[in-house]
Amino acid sequence: MKLNYVLGFLAAISLNISAEIWKDYSPSEEIVEMTVVKVKANYVDDYLVNLKSTWVDSLEVQKKLGQVISYNVWTAETAGTTPNVFLTVRYKNAAAREPNKGRYETFIKEWRKVLSEKEQRNIASGYDDMREIVDLVVLREVIYN
Repeated sequence: MKLNYVLGFLAAISLNISAEIWKDYSPSEEIVEMTVVKVKANYVDDYLVNLKSTWVDSLEVQKKLGQVISYNVWTAETAGTTPNVFLTVRYKNAAAREPNKGRYETFIKEWRKVLSEKEQRNIASGYDDMREIVDLVVLREVIYN
């Protein structure tokens, strides 16, 4: 009898509880783009070294230009885990991630001072043999009020 009363009371309370955006939580303005990569066995080190000359260096240019807040390269700690490399880029807001001709032209001008198009193609040409892009996810942090 008591158990039925308690269960009924809990059910009634749960029906009256509803989460409300902006009241209970807020989505952050910042967004994180995460690329999920499956690198073939025995290629992780080569992939990470090549990534430094292309992806990491290009994001360093974007960071200096104020186009991104930060970026990270993550690897899975468990042997044999796939996907096993995760690339993240943090943007000030969704608009900062949108295509923009002016930002692109500014970036390319600075990027070509670091790496020529030919050098980039040579380095990146081996990526398809090493890895598969599994997913691209755009994340927004939940901030509880």
